Amino acid sequence: MLVTTRDGQQHRVRFIPGQMLMDALFDGKIMELRALCGGCLTCATCHVYVDDPENPAARAPFGELESVVIGGLREPRPNSRLACQLVLSAALDGLAVTLAAEG
Repeated sequence: MLVTTRDGQQHRVRFIPGQMLMDALFDGKIMELRALCGGCLTCATCHVYVDDPENPAARAPFGELESVVIGGLREPRPNSRLACQLVLSAALDGLAVTLAAEG
């Protein structure tokens, strides 16, 4: 997976199918992602953009709570996801995400 950090640097990160994106980012040493609530869906500090809006990860239906949390963000986009809610699969090999600005 390709991850673009807030400073525009790109990093290759490996993941295990079934792993949450948030955990894969931490395992890949992408420490800009705050994820203050630890994946409990209460803070939105793990907000990312799926770079290819046609990617299944961008089009996957949100859970009701993820939709509410994303709807309350300052700059949500159609390709916004919370890394704590996006389960990675082999079908998402080649996924590219950008960390959203903090706040």
